[in-house]
Order: sequence, then C-alpha cells, then structure tokens
Amino acid sequence: MSSRIGDLVKRSMKLSTVGGLGLLLFGCAARQTGATVADVARARDQAGRGATIFTAECAQCHGQRGEGVGAAPAILGEGALPEYPRGAGSSGDPTLTDPQQMQIQMQSRPAGAASRDAFRNAQDLYTFISTRMPKSRPGKLSPADDWAVVNFLFAAQGAALPTGGIGPTNATAALIPSR
Repeated sequence: MSSRIGDLVKRSMKLSTVGGLGLLLFGCAARQTGATVADVARARDQAGRGATIFTAECAQCHGQRGEGVGAAPAILGEGALPEYPRGAGSSGDPTLTDPQQMQIQMQSRPAGAASRDAFRNAQDLYTFISTRMPKSRPGKLSPADDWAVVNFLFAAQGAALPTGGIGPTNATAALIPSR
C-alpha cells in the first residue's frame, strides 16, 4: 500500500512539474501590456511630477505600468492611446468593455458620435484627462497636474519631451506617440 502511495506521489510530482513548465512557457509567450520597466524609469526621469501624480491618481485603475486593470484600458505600451476608442471586443480582452460605462457614454454623446473625441495630439489627451479623469473625480486635478500627467504618458510612450515639457503653447504640435 505504501509503495502505491509513493508511486502516486511521484506521478503527481511529475505531472505538476510538466504542468508548471507548461504554464511557465505559456506565460512567457503572452504579450506584455503596458510600458516596460525601462520606459517607466525614463519617464520618471523626464516627467517626475507627472509620474508621482500618475501613481497617486491613475495607477489604481490603469496599473503601475499603464497596462490596464479590470475595465480600465491600457494607456501605456503597444497600442495604447489609440486615435479612436477600441471597438467592443476588438482588443480580445472582454474586461475592457464596461457595459455600464458604455451606456453612460452613449447617453451623454450625440447620436452617431464616437464614444470619445480622437486622440491626435497632446491637446486632445489633455482635454480628455482634464474633463473626464480621474474617473471617480473627473476634472478635479489642477491644469498643471493634468499637463504633468500628459508629459509622463508621452515620455513613457518613448516621446522626447521638448525643453520645458508639453503645455498649452505646444500641445497641438505634440502628436500622440505610437508603439
């Protein structure tokens, strides 16, 4: 009887090792979302104040690397900050489509209008952030804090910030960086 138990334990250990290896390989094959650690570090160097505000006001919903958490979309890394909102189900992540939020957006926008205005440049992003973020307290950050977050987002996406950063005087010329 004890040899049977020993055999079962050995088989179980082999299966768990193979299963663990499979999970490890599968995990390595998954695409990383959000900014890389190096991108975030570079952005902290270029836009430290924006990084601090991002951590305090944005990261709880969008993640420390802007990877998106729950229904909040990824805002850093590959494919982040698209010109127009992602279509329902287009990202492959069903958690990015919050039915309640979509209903609120549909009720507050004119018939046929996009769920948000296009993100073409820093001014478009600033307008969105300053009027609709943080989601729990939209429009409650100061304009300087909103600009600081815009600078952090641009830097984390790999954009070289102009001397003095991005602000009202140069925001329309600062195009959304794409990855």
